[in-house]
Amino acid sequence: MRCPDCNHNQRYRDGTRCGKCSYQFVFRKKSDGLSDHALRQIIRRLSDNGQYAFTLTQLTLELCRYWQRSATQILVSGLIFVAIISGFVGFFFGSWSIALLLGIILVIFSVWKTQQQRISLPLSKARKLLDRYQQSHPITALADGRAFAQQTVTATPQDLQYAPERILVVERDDLVDMLVRNRFHATHKTVIVSRSGYPQAAFAACRHFLKHHPAIPVQLLHDASLQGFNLKAQLAADTNWPLARQSLVDLGLSQEAIKNTARLPWLPAGRRANGRLSTDYASMLRTGHRMPIDFIGP
Repeated sequence: MRCPDCNHNQRYRDGTRCGKCSYQFVFRKKSDGLSDHALRQIIRRLSDNGQYAFTLTQLTLELCRYWQRSATQILVSGLIFVAIISGFVGFFFGSWSIALLLGIILVIFSVWKTQQQRISLPLSKARKLLDRYQQSHPITALADGRAFAQQTVTATPQDLQYAPERILVVERDDLVDMLVRNRFHATHKTVIVSRSGYPQAAFAACRHFLKHHPAIPVQLLHDASLQGFNLKAQLAADTNWPLARQSLVDLGLSQEAIKNTARLPWLPAGRRANGRLSTDYASMLRTGHRMPIDFIGP
C-alpha cells in the first residue's frame, strides 16, 4: 500500500496505518479494486490540485473510468496469458488444433467480459467506497448541495456587490454548490439557484431582482431525462416560482443534442443501481435513466 500523504510503501499485513506518518488506510486494492493513493490522485486531477469543486456524479464517473482503464490493462495481460497456455497445450500435448480452439474460446470470453465491464458503470460500488473513505477523510472539494443550507434569507452566499446579468436555474442543489464554489456566479455575473429554491437567500434575491428588473434573463440548465425535458413546463406551472412568469431560456441537454453521439453515461433513478454507457438514448430515457449535465469534470 502506498500512502497518499507521504508516499511510504508498506505491506497490508503491517497494518492499516502508515508506519511513517500514521495515515489511516481505507481501501485494500485486492478486494476493493481501488487504493487510497489512486483515489487521491483522481481527486487531485478532478479538482486541478484543489482549485475546483466537483459533484458526486463527476467523482463516481471518474472512478468508473479508472476501473474501465484497469479492465483494458487486464485484458492485455489476459491475452498474453492465453497465448502462453495455448502454446503450452500445443507443445506438450502435440495438438495444435486443440490449442488453437482453446485459445479462440478464451480470447472471445476475455473480450466479451472486458466489453461488459467497459459499458457498465458500477456506481453503487463507487458510492459505497466513497462513503467509507469520507468517514475517515472528508473530501473538501466535493460539492454536496449543503454548503449554503445554513444561510439566512437575509444573507446570500453569492457576491451581490455586482449587478447580476442573468439568473441560472439548475436541476440539482449540488450543481449550485459546484458553480458557486468555482466562482461561476462572479465571473459571469449570474445568480444561481436550484429547482428546489436552494439556496434560500439566492432565491429571495431572485425575487427582488425580478421585481425591479423584470427583463433579466432566466436560464435553465438540466440533465437529459424525461424530467429534465419537462422542467421548463413544470416551472411555468409552479406557483412557488415567480421566475417562471418570465421568459425562460432552456440551455439544458435536449434529445437533439444526444442523438447520433458516441456512448454516453446514463445513470439510473435509484442510488443503489448501476448505470451504463449506451448510444440507445431512447431506451435509456424510457427506462428512467438520465444523462447528467455534469458528466465531465469541472
